[in-house]
Amino acid sequence: MRAVLALFLVDTANGLGMSAGMATALVGAYLSACYFTALPGGWLADRVLGARRAALIGGVVILLGHVSLAVDLGTWTVYTGLVLIALGTGLQKPNMTALVGKLFGSRSDQERDAAYSKFYASINIGGLLATLLVGWLGVHFGWPVAFGAAAIGMAASLVVFLTSGGLREADDRPGNPLSPAERVRVLKYTAVTVAAIAVAAVASALTGGLTLAHCLTAFSVLAVLAPVWYFTRLLRNRDIDDRGRAGIRAYVWLFASAVVFWAIFDLAASNVQLFANDHVDMLGMPSTWQAALNPIMIVLFAGVLAAVWKRVSVSAPAKFSIGLVLCGASFLLLAVAATQTTGTLRISILWLVGLYFLQTLGELFLSPTGLSISHKLAPAGMGSQLAGLFFLSASTGDAIGSQVASHLTGTTLYLALGSLAVLAGCAMAVATPRVRALIQE
Repeated sequence: MRAVLALFLVDTANGLGMSAGMATALVGAYLSACYFTALPGGWLADRVLGARRAALIGGVVILLGHVSLAVDLGTWTVYTGLVLIALGTGLQKPNMTALVGKLFGSRSDQERDAAYSKFYASINIGGLLATLLVGWLGVHFGWPVAFGAAAIGMAASLVVFLTSGGLREADDRPGNPLSPAERVRVLKYTAVTVAAIAVAAVASALTGGLTLAHCLTAFSVLAVLAPVWYFTRLLRNRDIDDRGRAGIRAYVWLFASAVVFWAIFDLAASNVQLFANDHVDMLGMPSTWQAALNPIMIVLFAGVLAAVWKRVSVSAPAKFSIGLVLCGASFLLLAVAATQTTGTLRISILWLVGLYFLQTLGELFLSPTGLSISHKLAPAGMGSQLAGLFFLSASTGDAIGSQVASHLTGTTLYLALGSLAVLAGCAMAVATPRVRALIQE
């Protein structure tokens, strides 16, 4: 999906024919929604379904989303498919992560970090194969065939999930199940929220304000406000002791750093993909294959770093700082590359190799560490929710990054975001002693 969605959206012959700015905003909102729904997905697992059952249901919903995209019955099936995939991902992503935490919960921090690095590598092996296959099918046989292949791949993954002995043995009870009174209260709040959204949508439609651009902007605002509300709620939760509250305060620093990281990193699916399509010499390969550079490098380097973390102790805040600086440097490199794209001249693919090398190293420093620290700092019964909260950092980052990229272009965009990430990484380095004290590292 990440490899072909932006190209499908801007395709005037066989896609939706959007402008590059609108396609960037929509891809960013879609990715943001995939991460945004991870928070309620984690909550449902902790309080209602259990992690394994929630992940399974999420996989089925994702499958239905890919089918909706593949049937190609018009714009409404595209938006329906994107919504279904986002909802299913919200159920699956944090709970697969939480299952790894359960399987390695009794191990040391270093062993758990290594396990998450291997988990990350396994995801990216699948991502690599999917990117190569789906991208090639989309370019040569059309977008519906590409989306259909994604549906088949999702169905195969569900079979593997159901037959995995290790996952079947994991405890699948909700960590903190809802009481009957809480169930009634949750249903009431859910009904009120759905009704309010429906009324707002109808009112906007009647006044002519229900446009795609307005919807994307509104969602971006929601993605920024949601973590502020949730952190406030956590810090005021009387069931969390002082140690847990200190951990959450430390988590705010890590969360903010991750937001900046994802604002850059996930533009690979939109702005960088379109840049590669228009300006990079892909040596005869489909331009969609540029997205394979990241999973290739994950597979190459994840095992190396997993081995390093078993032998070398580096604090979580320090890893976040290094990850931010590397990611920022990748966009500063791309700013230089953008100055070489004059006229019809296509630049070397080595610029993209350099970009993804820096971003991948940054990702391996920051993302598995974020997943692991989420498990470590989670108060009792909130493991999936804290994993969902880490994914919410990607949602907020994607929302911000896509909005910026829909208004800024080229060298200006890359310099602005790259410089921001480097400065944020330096700030995190300065704050590292304080954050380590809060998380008692």
